[in-house]
Amino acid sequence: MSKIAIISDSASAIPLTVRNRYHIFQVNDPIIFGNEVYKETVDIHNLGELVKLMKDKKMIASTSQPAPGDWEEVLNLAKASGYDSALIIPISSGISGAYQTAHAVASAYESMSDVRAWDSKFAVMGSGMQAVMAAALAEKGKTLDEILATLDILRETLDVRFVVNDISHLQRTGRLSRGAALVGGLLNIKPILSIDIQGEGKIGAVGKARKMSGSLKEIKEALNQYLTRADFPVRAFVIDGNNAKLGDKWLKDLQHDYPTVKFERGEIGAYIGVHTGDGTMGVLWGRDWETLI
Repeated sequence: MSKIAIISDSASAIPLTVRNRYHIFQVNDPIIFGNEVYKETVDIHNLGELVKLMKDKKMIASTSQPAPGDWEEVLNLAKASGYDSALIIPISSGISGAYQTAHAVASAYESMSDVRAWDSKFAVMGSGMQAVMAAALAEKGKTLDEILATLDILRETLDVRFVVNDISHLQRTGRLSRGAALVGGLLNIKPILSIDIQGEGKIGAVGKARKMSGSLKEIKEALNQYLTRADFPVRAFVIDGNNAKLGDKWLKDLQHDYPTVKFERGEIGAYIGVHTGDGTMGVLWGRDWETLI
């Protein structure tokens, strides 16, 4: 039976305890300050550290995708650890070039019997959740084809709403692909964003609110619409970008209003935080992946 390694990237923000539990390998995404390159989770551990570093350096960070050699290095590690196949699940191809590079590396890698890449069309725990499910399926002895078929089922159910304090970060880094006119030129608003999971996996504006409290109301409306159509158990993540107190408050609020939904907490890491800015809040949801195992 083939032993399949699951490889994610740090922008997927899978907690270390979860990665260790499911033996998920990780490539650490690069964050750039001028000529200096820092690796997420190695040199910069969270968004709070990134915010402090930008203040200290008086510089705005940028990002780049992992180099082909980064994927090859982790594949070699997996091979040395006894795996003979691998599945790479990076963040959305609509946000980063990581998937395209990983796909090229997977196609050329000859030291394993089968290496493939999967476009999660998501980020943070949206892509992370897919990697976790893939690892759980691999543990149960499922083939690569079976894992990919199940990932397709899960990905089709995913959705997200998140809100940023300052849209300029997404505009500066070119990650806002649609709906710019909805928020452009308006002051003191909270742009509500989504990811086109059923399309190219790009970020777009879908609404706006004056305050974070109003943003949560808009998010609840989107979740309400989703739940009226869902004929399966739902799992959701409340995610925050360096705002754990508000994240915990949102979690408590949502758990009260939606007792049938399985809620968890997650964080926006430094890499994604370069694009979303400090204080971003969001909720992502989809079919409870454990029901597909």
